Amino acid sequence: MGKRDEEQIQLLHPKGETAGKILTRRYEAIRKAILEEVDANGEISFTDLTERAPKRISHFDGKTTWYITAVKLDLEARGELERFEREGEQWLRRPNK
Repeated sequence: MGKRDEEQIQLLHPKGETAGKILTRRYEAIRKAILEEVDANGEISFTDLTERAPKRISHFDGKTTWYITAVKLDLEARGELERFEREGEQWLRRPNK
């Protein structure tokens, strides 16, 4: 199976805007890295997330900041992450359920 045949996931956007599709394997790797960082810290700034999450991915062939941003927005839309502001900076945490 070539790269063109690989399964893709439709990304969601918290504002209902059109989002792209990415390879499912990339989505799962980025999702795991993001959630591990959030869980390890409780709350994390987006700046710290974009610095730390790539270190949790063993191999990645793409621009990690773009993927982290896209998957973070998808996780917000799916209710797995909650965005909030602190001192003018974007922070993330798991929502209380």
